[in-house]
Amino acid sequence: MRTRLLFLCLTLLSFVHSLPLWSQERPQVVVVGGGIAGLVTAYKLEQRGYRTCLLEGSDRLGGRIGTAHYPQGLEAEYGMQEIWEKSPLIGILKELGLQLESSDDPFSSMLLDDHLYAFTEDTREEYFQKLFTPVERKAFDATIKELETCYTEATTRGLTPKMLKLQNMSFAEFLKGRKLPPKVEQAVRLTIEVELATVAEKFSALSAILEYRTFLFGGEKNYHVPGGNSVIIGKLGDSLKGPKVLGATVTHVVRRNQKGRMLAEVSYLKNSTEHKVEADAVVMAVPWVMLHQIQFQPALTEPQLRALSRLGRGQYTVIHMLLDKAVTSLWAKADPFPVLSNAELGVIYGPHATDTNGPEIVFSFLIYGPEAEAYHMAPRDVKRSEVLEAMDAVWPGFSKSVHETFFYSYHPAAVTYWPKGRSPLDELSQAIRTPHQALFLAGDWTESSHAEGAVHSALLTADKVDSYLKTLK
Repeated sequence: MRTRLLFLCLTLLSFVHSLPLWSQERPQVVVVGGGIAGLVTAYKLEQRGYRTCLLEGSDRLGGRIGTAHYPQGLEAEYGMQEIWEKSPLIGILKELGLQLESSDDPFSSMLLDDHLYAFTEDTREEYFQKLFTPVERKAFDATIKELETCYTEATTRGLTPKMLKLQNMSFAEFLKGRKLPPKVEQAVRLTIEVELATVAEKFSALSAILEYRTFLFGGEKNYHVPGGNSVIIGKLGDSLKGPKVLGATVTHVVRRNQKGRMLAEVSYLKNSTEHKVEADAVVMAVPWVMLHQIQFQPALTEPQLRALSRLGRGQYTVIHMLLDKAVTSLWAKADPFPVLSNAELGVIYGPHATDTNGPEIVFSFLIYGPEAEAYHMAPRDVKRSEVLEAMDAVWPGFSKSVHETFFYSYHPAAVTYWPKGRSPLDELSQAIRTPHQALFLAGDWTESSHAEGAVHSALLTADKVDSYLKTLK
């Protein structure tokens, strides 16, 4: 009798462990990944009346959107910095009732060859007159005009022979072919290297031109949310009615045909215990470098696997420093930030929350490309010393004001770039966007290199899932 009771208890315990961590109606869509792509996908699907379940492997939502909060009310972003004017995220934020504050001009101060060209003028035109000689300015304007022409052709006509040629060369090769004055080439190159988090030799000219949009046609304003961009994540998360499971490491995604229709089963570990959830469709909204850690049955298609293997890994490391507020006297009344640099300083975003009552401010840097890769293999104190030495070279005495330093790194990749021979317009990119047996892929890496691409991907994916689910009714 005791043996039977023990067997029954063990059987029931095993059954309970296989249940999802909620007692709600079966979801129609499982969204794997709680970054901006996953959250927006789930948000838009729920708006259309579908039941969703969101699984996130970490202990928080947001992915690469995050705001660090420090004592005395100090805060700074360690993920997405800007929300560009034409980003589809703007419309969603308005739906959520969030306020937006306009930030800086799309163009920034530049640190070129150890010389600071500070953007402290009232207008961009005045700044360009200081940055460039008349000959340089003419070359710069001609380059921007050419980029605008190419962007228009690529986005309206696709991979024309001209665009294919641009896809098959690096952006560095494109610039070299224009025989630009050195300062102009540096400025144009640096502007996009910062965005793609690597050097221009690595990404294709066409992908660079598509990403350059925010600086073309007069440029776009950029915005942020008061209180930090993590407020966006909180609002999106709170808006979802379906369950959101944190600490859920997805291990398997199995799709099988049952009575003429596909059913998807997602297995995940939570507190070292396996759980399963079944749905009609699965959206994988995780970083592309994470996809190979999940077992798919059936496997991803051969074109999808080939597309993933031919994406590039851009690198970012964010540094926050807490310093004496008095440090602002080093740049007097002319605040030059942000400053673009191709050295170990990366993008010097500068001080935040200087209007707080406390004695400190938080100062931030966005290190990118090869310099950011070095942070994975070098002691933090060594890298900190390098940054402080470089800052002292521009603003002597800066290092004396620093109290604490915080590092935020992304490994093995922070953003995606399309190398020479690739672009978001090619056939392999289309294969990534093509659903396969109830499985949908979403994320910035399907469209472009940043959060804007993630949101655009989420909106397209929600449309595709909606169309698919309607065929099942």
